[in-house]
Amino acid sequence: MKPYVVFKKEGKHVVAPATLLDDFNKILAVANPLRLKILKTLASQPMYSRQLANYLKVDEQTIYYHIKLLEKTGLIKLQKREEKKGAVAKYYVAESLNLVLNLAEPRDVEEFPLPAIPLSEKSRQFLHPHVKNGKLDTLIVIGSPDSHGPYRSQARDGHYAVDLALFLGSISRCEPEFITRLDTEIREGDMKRNLILVGGPIVNTVTYKINEKLPIYFDIMHQSRVVSKISNKTYYEDECGIIVKIPNPFNPDETGILILAGKRYWGTRAAIIAFVKHLDEVAENNFYNPDVPARVVKGIDEDSDGIIDTVEFLE
Repeated sequence: MKPYVVFKKEGKHVVAPATLLDDFNKILAVANPLRLKILKTLASQPMYSRQLANYLKVDEQTIYYHIKLLEKTGLIKLQKREEKKGAVAKYYVAESLNLVLNLAEPRDVEEFPLPAIPLSEKSRQFLHPHVKNGKLDTLIVIGSPDSHGPYRSQARDGHYAVDLALFLGSISRCEPEFITRLDTEIREGDMKRNLILVGGPIVNTVTYKINEKLPIYFDIMHQSRVVSKISNKTYYEDECGIIVKIPNPFNPDETGILILAGKRYWGTRAAIIAFVKHLDEVAENNFYNPDVPARVVKGIDEDSDGIIDTVEFLE
């Protein structure tokens, strides 16, 4: 079970993940004053051995020795390699910002709701602003099952929002309010909030309003094929879906919109499967431009039971 520490900050309890000092080698590693200084420094920013030596005013060979010991115990990790003047500099970072030494079973404890699924930093950044400081702050908008909109369509993918909401509930806290709305229930004030849109522009009128602003969009005039402005590729399969994150054009400085949609409802299912099961990969952004949070996925029926159960990332 992953340990957490609880801080009291501005009258509220804040929960953060921690590393448990659960063996003698880890305890011995942090008991050394210089290694403790190294850990504190690498918790603030990644550095390579010569940087650390200059910063701490210690011989580089000594720093190198202690880095190897800390890496062996798992208290620091290699973050990246970078060439510098013909040599390779290895940047290290602290594995955790909090260390815990557990001496006995805790007494007089309080219960705190923790996320059931730990998130990477990239995933947390991708979910912002829909999840901020562990709290869910968004509306999930699904297409109405009744005939509506300019195409008089009836959405068939709204039930996929249940799996989406269960996932979001497992990684965040939310106020006791209804966060799921039909597109026909969205009013002008709602458009300025954080929104997660489920379904393409034919079945979801809110998606329709922003479709042409998306870096990957649906070409409605040509059977809603998926078109990428990033790669200049076009995707025709009904199982194709998109996951796109943009600033909210109706309130760009404050809120954002996340679109999980498909060419058909199979594509919407594929987008939600990718989001729920492979969020870290989704957060890597586009293959062709990693600065753009926009992905194309294709649903696959891996066990041949007629139901899409896994996905392939196309871009």
